[in-house]
Amino acid sequence: MYTILMTVMLAMVPSNMELAEDALLLAIQELPESLSAYGVEEVSIVISGEHSGSWFIQQTIVSVLNENGITVFVRDTGTDNSSMTLRVRPMELVVEYGDVSRPWVIGNKRVERIAKCELSSTLLDADGSIMMTLRTSGIQEDVVPWSDVEALNGSAEWEWLSGELSENTGGGILEPIVVSGVVASLVYLFYSSRAE
Repeated sequence: MYTILMTVMLAMVPSNMELAEDALLLAIQELPESLSAYGVEEVSIVISGEHSGSWFIQQTIVSVLNENGITVFVRDTGTDNSSMTLRVRPMELVVEYGDVSRPWVIGNKRVERIAKCELSSTLLDADGSIMMTLRTSGIQEDVVPWSDVEALNGSAEWEWLSGELSENTGGGILEPIVVSGVVASLVYLFYSSRAE
């Protein structure tokens, strides 16, 4: 029963990939409208730079533009093209962990999770002249149980989805002292009530 409950609870928490996608969607939300303002109905897309999540960025942008009625062609940087080109450079796409805390003095550890995306987009006409430049960003934050972090990270190949986890336990040296004090108080109350 406990295992089923934990599986259901974990299914409700977005994975690092889903949190990164939310940040990416925020970063590209104004892109379709900006392209439409220049009369773009079809565009070739090139993802430049060395980010290992470029495939994810490309896939998401293609999906969003298609949903907004813009036909997208994916091509390599060296291919000739007669249509407009959207060159997207990921400046940042990462999931990081922040502060570790506990909701009460004693309780399960929780860790802050932050997904950040920053993109630089340039629209070029068929001659290679710059028509538009756009720099956008998106941030998503939440707090997840410390014990779920490993399951939420995803593939080890995608280092941009698994940030460094702080060793801060949320209480430092004060936490064991407080826990010891609470336990000692409970023991005292138990024996003092029996003596009466």
